[in-house]
Amino acid sequence: MKKLSLLLFLATTTLFLSCGSDDDAPIVIDESLIPGEWTLTSTRSENGRVSATVQGVPVNGDYSISGKDYTASITFTEATATDEPNTFTGAGGFTLVATVTIPTQDPIEVEEVVPDFFGTGEWTVSGNQITTTVQGEAIAYEIVALTAQEMTLKATLNEEQTFEGLTVTVTGDQFIVLSK
Repeated sequence: MKKLSLLLFLATTTLFLSCGSDDDAPIVIDESLIPGEWTLTSTRSENGRVSATVQGVPVNGDYSISGKDYTASITFTEATATDEPNTFTGAGGFTLVATVTIPTQDPIEVEEVVPDFFGTGEWTVSGNQITTTVQGEAIAYEIVALTAQEMTLKATLNEEQTFEGLTVTVTGDQFIVLSK
């Protein structure tokens, strides 16, 4: 089961590198509220499910993701010319806490320091989506709330990961809350 919790952690951290979300009903976001320095104040998951087959036996469970020891910040800068991109620069990280609960098993908790959470790159907004691009890798998040002081981003995770011969399917919604 420790393999399963480690794989869940790896799948979840790839969320921040490879996840997008659906855009059924786009809304217009006031893009002028985004530029500035934001600090990461929380990360959490909802509806987290994990499934795998371990030694021929189907295993299904729930997972939750949270964070602690937040030091991450991100500065969004608006382009000054129309032919230049909007940019962002991140610094710091946090400790990711993942808990996997499988029926008839004790919960498994994994903590991992994520030292450089945001990275550096470019950003764009389309409807209610903010897309960040780091080293050519685009990641789309749904903006579920945006005020002058707080922004909540949502990414929907639905992926398979293989680790040491074990293939695990991980699904759920991940939320990132930033504050000015």
